[in-house]
Amino acid sequence: MVRVMTGKGLVVGTCLLLGLAGGCAQTEPGSPEAIADAFADAYLGRADQPRARQYTAFGASKMLDDEVAATRAIRDSNFNPSEVNLDVSLVRGERTNRGERVRFDYAVRFKGGVEKHADVELTKVDGEWKVVRVSVGDAPAPDGGK
Repeated sequence: MVRVMTGKGLVVGTCLLLGLAGGCAQTEPGSPEAIADAFADAYLGRADQPRARQYTAFGASKMLDDEVAATRAIRDSNFNPSEVNLDVSLVRGERTNRGERVRFDYAVRFKGGVEKHADVELTKVDGEWKVVRVSVGDAPAPDGGK
């Protein structure tokens, strides 16, 4: 089960699934928030690198390509990312800017109380927001990702 929540605690994934547009905070399609959430859901919440790749460019795309190559044997043995149940919730922090780039810290909370943080950075590529850098660690990025 994956729950993507904003920093204010609204369950975005559930709202989208249930179509409760009137009662949920929505992100604008194509916005940095929407792209970051879709990427985080695929990559962090479902371990689906091929699906996550559609939201990336540059270094983030290479990182995912390398991960897919490194796990080829597992994938060739009928691995299906949709069958993975990581039981993780993703909480998106506030948007910060670094020049032309936008960054979000995601608290990645696993069942059993383990928490990691993913620093997700996006920029516009050919007029569309794309994830260009991702780092995962035990604490939020210094200075809130600024």
